[in-house]
Amino acid sequence: MEMEVADDPYHVWKLDVSNWPICITLYQIGCSFAVDPSEEEVACSEGYVHVGVLPSGDVSSMEKSGAGNIDPTVLLEMVEVGVRVGEDIHNQLDKQLEAEKSLAKL
Repeated sequence: MEMEVADDPYHVWKLDVSNWPICITLYQIGCSFAVDPSEEEVACSEGYVHVGVLPSGDVSSMEKSGAGNIDPTVLLEMVEVGVRVGEDIHNQLDKQLEAEKSLAKL
Protein backbone atom coordinates (compact mmCIF):
# COMPACT_ATOMS: atom_id res chain seq x y z
CA MET A 1 0.00 0.00 0.00
CA GLU A 2 1.30 3.43 -0.91
CA MET A 3 0.58 6.61 0.96
CA GLU A 4 1.38 10.15 0.04
CA VAL A 5 2.05 12.54 2.91
CA ALA A 6 1.85 16.29 2.34
CA ASP A 7 4.37 18.66 3.88
CA ASP A 8 1.65 21.23 4.56
CA PRO A 9 0.21 20.69 8.08
CA TYR A 10 -3.02 22.40 6.97
CA HIS A 11 -3.58 19.98 4.12
CA VAL A 12 -6.11 17.83 5.96
CA TRP A 13 -9.49 16.23 5.55
CA LYS A 14 -11.97 15.53 8.28
CA LEU A 15 -13.59 12.24 9.08
CA ASP A 16 -17.36 12.21 9.10
CA VAL A 17 -18.09 11.19 12.70
CA SER A 18 -21.74 12.21 12.59
CA ASN A 19 -22.95 8.64 13.02
CA TRP A 20 -20.17 7.06 15.10
CA PRO A 21 -20.93 5.59 18.50
CA ILE A 22 -19.40 6.88 21.71
CA CYS A 23 -18.43 4.23 24.25
CA ILE A 24 -19.46 4.93 27.85
CA THR A 25 -18.09 2.70 30.61
CA LEU A 26 -19.95 2.35 33.90
CA TYR A 27 -18.42 0.53 36.88
CA GLN A 28 -20.50 -1.22 39.53
CA ILE A 29 -19.32 -0.38 43.05
CA GLY A 30 -21.40 -2.13 45.70
CA CYS A 31 -25.07 -1.31 45.10
CA SER A 32 -24.18 1.80 43.07
CA PHE A 33 -22.29 2.53 39.89
CA ALA A 34 -20.03 5.26 38.55
CA VAL A 35 -19.25 6.80 35.18
CA ASP A 36 -15.61 7.80 34.71
CA PRO A 37 -14.50 6.56 38.14
CA SER A 38 -11.23 7.29 39.91
CA GLU A 39 -8.51 4.62 40.11
CA GLU A 40 -9.58 3.85 43.69
CA GLU A 41 -13.19 3.33 42.60
CA VAL A 42 -12.09 1.06 39.75
CA ALA A 43 -10.08 -1.02 42.22
CA CYS A 44 -13.24 -1.47 44.34
CA SER A 45 -15.51 -2.28 41.41
CA GLU A 46 -17.09 -5.67 40.92
CA GLY A 47 -17.73 -5.36 37.22
CA TYR A 48 -18.36 -2.90 34.47
CA VAL A 49 -20.48 -2.32 31.40
CA HIS A 50 -19.44 -0.70 28.11
CA VAL A 51 -22.36 0.93 26.28
CA GLY A 52 -21.95 2.15 22.68
CA VAL A 53 -24.32 5.07 22.06
CA LEU A 54 -25.19 6.47 18.63
CA PRO A 55 -26.06 10.16 18.16
CA SER A 56 -29.73 9.11 17.90
CA GLY A 57 -29.54 7.70 21.43
CA ASP A 58 -29.77 4.11 20.22
CA VAL A 59 -27.50 1.52 21.81
CA SER A 60 -25.13 0.10 19.20
CA SER A 61 -23.28 -2.29 21.48
CA MET A 62 -23.02 -3.43 25.06
CA GLU A 63 -20.53 -5.59 26.94
CA LYS A 64 -20.43 -6.65 30.59
CA SER A 65 -17.06 -7.56 32.01
CA GLY A 66 -15.42 -8.13 35.36
CA ALA A 67 -15.71 -10.80 38.02
CA GLY A 68 -18.92 -9.69 39.72
CA ASN A 69 -22.55 -10.18 38.80
CA ILE A 70 -24.81 -7.24 38.00
CA ASP A 71 -28.45 -7.37 39.02
CA PRO A 72 -30.68 -7.02 35.90
CA THR A 73 -32.49 -3.97 37.29
CA VAL A 74 -29.17 -2.27 38.07
CA LEU A 75 -27.90 -3.23 34.60
CA LEU A 76 -30.93 -1.57 33.00
CA GLU A 77 -30.34 1.58 35.03
CA MET A 78 -26.64 1.56 34.08
CA VAL A 79 -27.54 1.34 30.38
CA GLU A 80 -30.09 4.17 30.72
CA VAL A 81 -27.50 6.41 32.40
CA GLY A 82 -24.91 5.42 29.78
CA VAL A 83 -27.32 6.46 27.01
CA ARG A 84 -27.99 9.84 28.68
CA VAL A 85 -24.26 10.47 29.13
CA GLY A 86 -23.56 9.36 25.54
CA GLU A 87 -26.24 11.69 24.15
CA ASP A 88 -24.82 14.57 26.19
CA ILE A 89 -21.30 13.92 24.91
CA HIS A 90 -22.61 13.69 21.32
CA ASN A 91 -24.37 17.06 21.75
CA GLN A 92 -21.21 18.68 23.16
CA LEU A 93 -19.12 17.17 20.36
CA ASP A 94 -21.56 18.45 17.71
CA LYS A 95 -21.39 21.98 19.18
CA GLN A 96 -17.59 21.90 19.20
CA LEU A 97 -17.42 20.64 15.61
CA GLU A 98 -19.86 23.36 14.49
CA ALA A 99 -17.73 25.99 16.26
CA GLU A 100 -14.65 24.70 14.43
CA LYS A 101 -16.50 24.92 11.11
CA SER A 102 -17.42 28.53 11.72
CA LEU A 103 -13.81 29.37 12.69
CA ALA A 104 -12.55 27.74 9.48
CA LYS A 105 -14.74 30.10 7.44
CA LEU A 106 -13.03 33.18 8.91
